[in-house]
Amino acid sequence: MTGRSRRDYLRPGEMFPAGDPAYHVSYPRLRSGIKVRVVERGDRGAPPVLMIHGWGCSAYIFRANMPAIAAAGFRALAFDLKGHGLSDKPQEDSEYTVESLIDHVAEVIDALELDRPTLVGHSLGGSLAYHFAARHPDRQRALALLSPVGLTGVPLMKIYRLLTPSFLLPVMRRLKPTTIVKVALRRVYGKRGSPTPRDLAEYLAPSQFPEYAGAVRALLHTYDWKMAKTRELRKALLPAIGMWGTLDHLMPKEGMRIYVPLIPGIELRPIRDAGHVITEETPEEVNSGLLDLLGRVHRDTRQNEATASQRVGG
Repeated sequence: MTGRSRRDYLRPGEMFPAGDPAYHVSYPRLRSGIKVRVVERGDRGAPPVLMIHGWGCSAYIFRANMPAIAAAGFRALAFDLKGHGLSDKPQEDSEYTVESLIDHVAEVIDALELDRPTLVGHSLGGSLAYHFAARHPDRQRALALLSPVGLTGVPLMKIYRLLTPSFLLPVMRRLKPTTIVKVALRRVYGKRGSPTPRDLAEYLAPSQFPEYAGAVRALLHTYDWKMAKTRELRKALLPAIGMWGTLDHLMPKEGMRIYVPLIPGIELRPIRDAGHVITEETPEEVNSGLLDLLGRVHRDTRQNEATASQRVGG
Protein backbone atom coordinates (compact mmCIF):
# COMPACT_ATOMS: atom_id res chain seq x y z
CA MET A 1 0.00 0.00 0.00
CA THR A 2 1.26 3.48 -0.83
CA GLY A 3 0.22 7.07 -0.28
CA ARG A 4 -2.11 8.35 -2.93
CA SER A 5 -2.97 11.27 -5.12
CA ARG A 6 -6.01 11.44 -7.38
CA ARG A 7 -3.59 11.84 -10.29
CA ASP A 8 -2.64 8.17 -9.66
CA TYR A 9 -6.13 6.93 -10.55
CA LEU A 10 -8.44 6.75 -13.51
CA ARG A 11 -10.69 9.79 -13.43
CA PRO A 12 -14.42 8.98 -13.20
CA GLY A 13 -14.88 9.77 -16.89
CA GLU A 14 -12.04 7.38 -17.76
CA MET A 15 -13.64 4.44 -15.94
CA PHE A 16 -15.69 1.94 -17.91
CA PRO A 17 -17.43 2.65 -20.23
CA ALA A 18 -15.09 5.65 -20.61
CA GLY A 19 -17.32 7.60 -22.96
CA ASP A 20 -18.03 4.73 -25.34
CA PRO A 21 -21.12 5.93 -27.28
CA ALA A 22 -22.55 2.39 -27.35
CA TYR A 23 -23.36 2.82 -23.65
CA HIS A 24 -25.64 5.15 -21.73
CA VAL A 25 -24.67 6.18 -18.19
CA SER A 26 -27.12 7.64 -15.70
CA TYR A 27 -27.16 8.48 -12.00
CA PRO A 28 -30.70 7.98 -10.67
CA ARG A 29 -31.44 8.94 -7.07
CA LEU A 30 -33.31 6.23 -5.20
CA ARG A 31 -36.11 6.57 -2.66
CA SER A 32 -33.53 6.22 0.09
CA GLY A 33 -31.73 9.30 -1.23
CA ILE A 34 -28.76 7.25 -2.42
CA LYS A 35 -27.51 7.99 -5.94
CA VAL A 36 -26.26 5.07 -8.03
CA ARG A 37 -24.44 4.82 -11.33
CA VAL A 38 -26.16 2.75 -14.00
CA VAL A 39 -24.43 1.65 -17.22
CA GLU A 40 -26.64 0.28 -19.96
CA ARG A 41 -26.47 -0.91 -23.53
CA GLY A 42 -29.19 -1.91 -25.97
CA ASP A 43 -32.68 -0.82 -26.94
CA ARG A 44 -34.46 0.78 -23.97
CA GLY A 45 -37.70 -0.87 -25.06
CA ALA A 46 -36.17 -4.35 -25.07
CA PRO A 47 -36.60 -6.90 -22.26
CA PRO A 48 -34.32 -5.80 -19.40
CA VAL A 49 -31.43 -7.74 -17.91
CA LEU A 50 -30.16 -6.25 -14.64
CA MET A 51 -26.63 -7.21 -13.62
CA ILE A 52 -25.42 -7.12 -9.99
CA HIS A 53 -21.71 -7.27 -9.18
CA GLY A 54 -20.00 -8.51 -6.03
CA TRP A 55 -17.86 -7.14 -3.21
CA GLY A 56 -15.17 -4.68 -4.30
CA CYS A 57 -16.29 -4.67 -7.94
CA SER A 58 -18.37 -2.45 -10.22
CA ALA A 59 -20.26 -2.55 -13.50
CA TYR A 60 -16.85 -3.07 -15.14
CA ILE A 61 -16.99 -6.80 -14.39
CA PHE A 62 -19.82 -7.22 -16.92
CA ARG A 63 -18.12 -5.34 -19.77
CA ALA A 64 -17.64 -8.53 -21.85
CA ASN A 65 -21.25 -9.65 -21.34
CA MET A 66 -23.26 -6.50 -22.00
CA PRO A 67 -22.48 -6.27 -25.76
CA ALA A 68 -23.58 -9.87 -26.37
CA ILE A 69 -26.81 -9.41 -24.38
CA ALA A 70 -27.64 -6.18 -26.22
CA ALA A 71 -26.82 -7.70 -29.60
CA ALA A 72 -29.26 -10.52 -28.86
CA GLY A 73 -32.10 -8.03 -28.50
CA PHE A 74 -32.10 -7.29 -24.78
CA ARG A 75 -31.48 -4.19 -22.67
CA ALA A 76 -28.36 -4.86 -20.60
CA LEU A 77 -28.04 -2.78 -17.42
CA ALA A 78 -25.31 -2.97 -14.81
CA PHE A 79 -25.24 -0.73 -11.76
CA ASP A 80 -22.65 -0.01 -9.10
CA LEU A 81 -23.99 -1.24 -5.76
CA LYS A 82 -24.05 1.40 -3.05
CA GLY A 83 -20.57 1.63 -1.57
CA HIS A 84 -18.93 0.76 -4.88
CA GLY A 85 -17.77 2.24 -8.16
CA LEU A 86 -19.23 5.69 -8.73
CA SER A 87 -22.36 5.18 -6.63
CA ASP A 88 -22.83 6.86 -3.25
CA LYS A 89 -20.97 5.23 -0.39
CA PRO A 90 -22.88 5.40 2.90
CA GLN A 91 -20.74 4.53 5.91
CA GLU A 92 -23.29 3.00 8.29
CA ASP A 93 -23.03 -0.76 8.82
CA SER A 94 -26.82 -1.02 8.60
CA GLU A 95 -26.63 -0.13 4.90
CA TYR A 96 -24.88 -3.42 4.09
CA THR A 97 -27.02 -6.11 5.68
CA VAL A 98 -28.64 -8.67 3.39
CA GLU A 99 -32.04 -7.07 4.05
CA SER A 100 -30.81 -3.56 3.26
CA LEU A 101 -29.21 -4.71 0.02
CA ILE A 102 -32.39 -6.53 -1.05
CA ASP A 103 -34.25 -3.25 -0.55
CA HIS A 104 -31.48 -1.48 -2.48
CA VAL A 105 -32.01 -3.73 -5.52
CA ALA A 106 -35.76 -3.13 -5.31
CA GLU A 107 -35.17 0.63 -5.29
CA VAL A 108 -32.94 0.38 -8.37
CA ILE A 109 -35.57 -1.62 -10.25
CA ASP A 110 -38.21 0.95 -9.26
CA ALA A 111 -36.05 3.95 -10.20
CA LEU A 112 -35.34 2.45 -13.62
CA GLU A 113 -38.99 1.40 -14.05
CA LEU A 114 -37.99 -2.11 -15.09
CA ASP A 115 -40.72 -4.67 -15.72
CA ARG A 116 -39.61 -8.01 -14.29
CA PRO A 117 -35.97 -7.97 -15.39
CA THR A 118 -33.87 -11.08 -15.56
CA LEU A 119 -31.34 -10.77 -12.72
CA VAL A 120 -27.71 -11.68 -13.30
CA GLY A 121 -25.56 -11.73 -10.18
CA HIS A 122 -21.84 -12.40 -9.81
CA SER A 123 -20.17 -13.43 -6.53
CA LEU A 124 -21.97 -11.63 -3.67
CA GLY A 125 -24.30 -10.30 -6.36
CA GLY A 126 -25.30 -13.91 -7.07
CA SER A 127 -26.43 -14.67 -3.54
CA LEU A 128 -28.07 -11.24 -3.37
CA ALA A 129 -30.02 -11.95 -6.58
CA TYR A 130 -31.23 -15.22 -5.06
CA HIS A 131 -32.25 -13.49 -1.80
CA PHE A 132 -34.13 -10.84 -3.78
CA ALA A 133 -35.98 -13.44 -5.86
CA ALA A 134 -36.89 -15.47 -2.77
CA ARG A 135 -38.38 -12.40 -1.10
CA HIS A 136 -39.95 -10.88 -4.24
CA PRO A 137 -40.97 -13.86 -6.40
CA ASP A 138 -42.96 -11.78 -8.91
CA ARG A 139 -40.41 -9.05 -9.60
CA GLN A 140 -38.10 -10.89 -12.02
CA ARG A 141 -38.44 -13.35 -14.88
CA ALA A 142 -35.34 -15.45 -14.33
CA LEU A 143 -32.04 -15.73 -12.45
CA ALA A 144 -28.48 -16.23 -13.63
CA LEU A 145 -26.09 -16.89 -10.76
CA LEU A 146 -22.40 -16.56 -11.64
CA SER A 147 -19.89 -17.84 -9.09
CA PRO A 148 -22.32 -16.99 -6.28
CA VAL A 149 -20.92 -16.72 -2.75
CA GLY A 150 -22.70 -15.81 0.44
CA LEU A 151 -24.80 -18.79 1.53
CA THR A 152 -22.28 -21.18 3.04
CA GLY A 153 -19.47 -18.82 4.01
CA VAL A 154 -16.27 -17.64 2.37
CA PRO A 155 -12.87 -19.25 2.99
CA LEU A 156 -10.58 -17.10 5.18
CA MET A 157 -13.41 -14.67 6.03
CA LYS A 158 -12.34 -14.61 9.68
CA ILE A 159 -8.85 -13.56 8.60
CA TYR A 160 -10.18 -10.87 6.23
CA ARG A 161 -12.21 -9.42 9.08
CA LEU A 162 -9.33 -9.61 11.55
CA LEU A 163 -7.13 -7.71 9.08
CA THR A 164 -9.67 -4.88 8.73
CA PRO A 165 -10.50 -3.64 12.25
CA SER A 166 -12.39 -0.37 12.48
CA PHE A 167 -9.48 1.48 14.10
CA LEU A 168 -7.48 1.06 10.87
CA LEU A 169 -10.05 2.91 8.77
CA PRO A 170 -8.28 6.29 8.92
CA VAL A 171 -5.16 4.61 7.50
CA MET A 172 -7.11 2.62 4.90
CA ARG A 173 -8.75 5.81 3.64
CA ARG A 174 -5.38 7.45 2.96
CA LEU A 175 -3.52 4.64 1.24
CA LYS A 176 -3.63 3.29 -2.30
CA PRO A 177 -4.06 -0.50 -2.03
CA THR A 178 -2.16 -1.40 -5.21
CA THR A 179 -0.44 -4.52 -3.86
CA ILE A 180 -3.60 -5.82 -2.20
CA VAL A 181 -5.62 -5.45 -5.40
CA LYS A 182 -2.87 -7.09 -7.49
CA VAL A 183 -2.78 -10.11 -5.19
CA ALA A 184 -6.57 -10.32 -5.04
CA LEU A 185 -6.87 -10.23 -8.84
CA ARG A 186 -4.33 -13.03 -9.26
CA ARG A 187 -6.22 -15.19 -6.77
CA VAL A 188 -9.59 -14.92 -8.50
CA TYR A 189 -8.35 -16.21 -11.87
CA GLY A 190 -7.95 -19.86 -12.83
CA LYS A 191 -6.01 -21.23 -15.80
CA ARG A 192 -8.07 -19.61 -18.56
CA GLY A 193 -6.91 -16.01 -18.30
CA SER A 194 -5.02 -13.42 -16.28
CA PRO A 195 -5.64 -9.83 -15.15
CA THR A 196 -4.45 -6.93 -17.28
CA PRO A 197 -3.06 -3.52 -16.28
CA ARG A 198 -6.44 -2.04 -17.22
CA ASP A 199 -8.15 -4.42 -14.80
CA LEU A 200 -5.86 -3.24 -12.02
CA ALA A 201 -6.57 0.41 -12.84
CA GLU A 202 -10.35 -0.14 -12.90
CA TYR A 203 -10.46 -2.05 -9.62
CA LEU A 204 -8.22 0.50 -7.94
CA ALA A 205 -10.15 3.51 -9.20
CA PRO A 206 -12.92 3.60 -6.55
CA SER A 207 -10.34 3.71 -3.76
CA GLN A 208 -9.52 7.30 -4.73
CA PHE A 209 -12.66 8.21 -2.77
CA PRO A 210 -11.95 8.12 0.99
CA GLU A 211 -15.42 6.78 1.83
CA TYR A 212 -14.86 3.68 -0.32
CA ALA A 213 -12.70 1.97 2.31
CA GLY A 214 -15.37 2.39 4.96
CA ALA A 215 -18.11 1.11 2.68
CA VAL A 216 -16.39 -2.08 1.54
CA ARG A 217 -15.22 -2.77 5.09
CA ALA A 218 -18.79 -2.38 6.35
CA LEU A 219 -20.04 -4.82 3.71
CA LEU A 220 -17.28 -7.31 4.53
CA HIS A 221 -18.17 -7.24 8.24
CA THR A 222 -21.97 -6.84 8.08
CA TYR A 223 -23.25 -9.01 5.22
CA ASP A 224 -24.31 -12.49 6.38
CA TRP A 225 -22.01 -14.61 4.22
CA LYS A 226 -23.34 -17.94 5.57
CA MET A 227 -27.09 -17.52 5.71
CA ALA A 228 -27.67 -21.21 5.01
CA LYS A 229 -26.20 -21.89 8.45
CA THR A 230 -27.97 -19.10 10.33
CA ARG A 231 -31.47 -18.89 8.80
CA GLU A 232 -34.09 -20.91 6.99
CA LEU A 233 -33.87 -20.13 3.29
CA ARG A 234 -36.88 -19.72 1.01
CA LYS A 235 -37.33 -21.29 -2.40
CA ALA A 236 -37.25 -19.20 -5.57
CA LEU A 237 -39.49 -20.76 -8.21
CA LEU A 238 -38.36 -19.42 -11.56
CA PRO A 239 -36.09 -20.34 -14.50
CA ALA A 240 -32.43 -20.16 -13.55
CA ILE A 241 -28.91 -21.05 -14.55
CA GLY A 242 -25.83 -21.33 -12.38
CA MET A 243 -22.26 -21.11 -13.68
CA TRP A 244 -18.95 -21.23 -11.83
CA GLY A 245 -15.31 -22.11 -12.43
CA THR A 246 -13.98 -25.46 -11.28
CA LEU A 247 -10.87 -23.71 -9.89
CA ASP A 248 -12.84 -21.10 -7.94
CA HIS A 249 -11.36 -21.15 -4.42
CA LEU A 250 -14.17 -18.93 -3.10
CA MET A 251 -16.84 -21.51 -3.95
CA PRO A 252 -17.58 -24.56 -1.76
CA LYS A 253 -16.18 -27.90 -2.91
CA GLU A 254 -19.64 -29.07 -3.96
CA GLY A 255 -20.01 -26.07 -6.26
CA MET A 256 -23.58 -24.79 -6.49
CA ARG A 257 -25.36 -27.89 -5.16
CA ILE A 258 -26.88 -25.89 -2.32
CA TYR A 259 -29.00 -24.01 -4.89
CA VAL A 260 -30.63 -27.16 -6.33
CA PRO A 261 -33.33 -27.46 -3.63
CA LEU A 262 -33.63 -23.68 -3.31
CA ILE A 263 -34.23 -23.06 -7.03
CA PRO A 264 -35.86 -26.27 -8.35
CA GLY A 265 -34.95 -26.84 -11.97
CA ILE A 266 -31.85 -24.63 -11.96
CA GLU A 267 -29.43 -25.62 -14.70
CA LEU A 268 -25.86 -25.99 -13.45
CA ARG A 269 -22.91 -25.41 -15.80
CA PRO A 270 -19.44 -25.69 -14.29
CA ILE A 271 -16.71 -24.08 -16.40
CA ARG A 272 -13.55 -26.16 -16.49
CA ASP A 273 -10.30 -24.59 -15.26
CA ALA A 274 -11.84 -21.15 -14.69
CA GLY A 275 -11.56 -19.25 -11.43
CA HIS A 276 -13.96 -16.87 -9.70
CA VAL A 277 -14.24 -14.09 -12.30
CA ILE A 278 -15.80 -16.16 -15.08
CA THR A 279 -17.32 -13.03 -16.66
CA GLU A 280 -13.76 -11.89 -17.39
CA GLU A 281 -11.92 -15.17 -17.80
CA THR A 282 -14.43 -17.13 -19.91
CA PRO A 283 -16.94 -14.56 -21.25
CA GLU A 284 -17.91 -16.65 -24.30
CA GLU A 285 -19.08 -19.56 -22.15
CA VAL A 286 -20.87 -17.24 -19.74
CA ASN A 287 -22.57 -15.41 -22.61
CA SER A 288 -23.67 -18.71 -24.13
CA GLY A 289 -25.35 -19.70 -20.88
CA LEU A 290 -26.96 -16.29 -20.39
CA LEU A 291 -28.36 -16.20 -23.93
CA ASP A 292 -29.66 -19.75 -23.62
CA LEU A 293 -31.56 -18.75 -20.48
CA LEU A 294 -32.85 -15.50 -21.95
CA GLY A 295 -33.94 -17.16 -25.16
CA ARG A 296 -35.78 -19.89 -23.31
CA VAL A 297 -37.53 -17.55 -20.89
CA HIS A 298 -38.70 -15.05 -23.48
CA ARG A 299 -39.71 -17.76 -25.95
CA ASP A 300 -41.90 -19.33 -23.26
CA THR A 301 -43.28 -15.89 -22.38
CA ARG A 302 -44.28 -15.23 -25.99
CA GLN A 303 -45.88 -18.67 -26.27
CA ASN A 304 -47.86 -18.12 -23.07
CA GLU A 305 -49.01 -14.70 -24.26
CA ALA A 306 -50.09 -16.15 -27.62
CA THR A 307 -52.02 -18.94 -25.89
CA ALA A 308 -53.75 -16.45 -23.59
CA SER A 309 -54.63 -14.27 -26.58
CA GLN A 310 -56.14 -17.23 -28.43
CA ARG A 311 -58.25 -18.11 -25.42
CA VAL A 312 -59.58 -14.56 -25.20
CA GLY A 313 -60.26 -14.42 -28.94
CA GLY A 314 -61.85 -17.86 -29.00
